[in-house]
Amino acid sequence: MIAVIEFLQNHWGDLVSVAGLIASLGGLIWAIRAQRAAVAAENAAEAAERGAKEAADGIGRTLTVADVQRAISLIERIKERVAAGRWDAAAERCPDLRELLYNIEARLPDEYGEMREGLTVAVGQAQELERLVNRLRLGYTPPEYSIEIVEALNYMQALLQRIASRLNWERSQGRD
Repeated sequence: MIAVIEFLQNHWGDLVSVAGLIASLGGLIWAIRAQRAAVAAENAAEAAERGAKEAADGIGRTLTVADVQRAISLIERIKERVAAGRWDAAAERCPDLRELLYNIEARLPDEYGEMREGLTVAVGQAQELERLVNRLRLGYTPPEYSIEIVEALNYMQALLQRIASRLNWERSQGRD
């Protein structure tokens, strides 16, 4: 026992140094594990964020496709009413068309630059169309102007069909 006490007295500094080294290595190992856990958590959070964004984009595209299809159908109904000279019925649907075009424009992704510009034009045309149909309804404009209405509707319909085709193609390629 005396030998152990003498050893401790003579080598106390060395033992404390060894204990400090062991504690330092333990702390280093703990810090490395904590860093790895933090990186893994960050990666998981980024993956979850990407997944949520992709899901939101997919839902947005699906809603846009539905709005585009509704707008195309609405244009067909307006054209039928214009052809029949049913100005009141056509005038009732014009605000719905304008609202759908606004919704489509708002949800359409930025990579649809040219089509977004076309939608901006279509929204303006829808406003003018609404004004013209109301003038026809009230008898302020001759019925021959219905040709302009149909031309504007045909432009909108062709644009919407191009948008629907591209959105549907992207969905079929798994891009949403």
